Amino acid sequence: MSPRVLLRSILALDDSPHAIALGASIGIFVGLTPSVGIQTILILAVVFLTRPFFYFNGTAAMATTYISNPLTMGPLYYFWYRLGAWFFPGYSKNIDFSPLLQFEGLSGWWASTCELAVQVGLPMLTGALLTAPLGAAVAYPLTHFLVRWFRNSGSSTGQGGNANDASSNADSTASHEATSPDKATSEEGPAADSAVVSDSGKDESTDPGVSIVNPAVA
Repeated sequence: MSPRVLLRSILALDDSPHAIALGASIGIFVGLTPSVGIQTILILAVVFLTRPFFYFNGTAAMATTYISNPLTMGPLYYFWYRLGAWFFPGYSKNIDFSPLLQFEGLSGWWASTCELAVQVGLPMLTGALLTAPLGAAVAYPLTHFLVRWFRNSGSSTGQGGNANDASSNADSTASHEATSPDKATSEEGPAADSAVVSDSGKDESTDPGVSIVNPAVA
């Protein structure tokens, strides 16, 4: 899923701007930690544990955890390690993976792996815990603003379309009314002429001043 489609799906969620923004903030916090593979489990755990206290949109939280993905995971992990190494003078800023290739037996490999995990994991976790709160703090107001902007732009577009439809209907009605008198006149013309002729015939036949004499009787 492209970032644009993912962002649009978050902004189109049917929830309050606060709930969506809070969910995005929590998702960014989890996404900016070295927890790839268990992030969904962490979000579900946070939803369950925080339900009695406050509500946030879980879908927005899960969607924003994709800030750490196969493309960004390597650069993020390296950045966290380099950042955290500044706080641990005894740790090298460059990761040495040679102990993983120099071991004797399975127990030696396991010992080398654990040592490297401690050597890399502690600075990396420290760097992640420094960046995750900053990312979450930026994500909340930004998402809240974008959700309101997205909804307002959608409402404006809908109102503009309704206004155009109303204007078109008004123009059509006005045009129809403008042609109606001519039509009414043309329809009333024959009827009016017939009425005049009928009235004329009736007046002549019933005029008391006219005497009708039957020739045969005369």
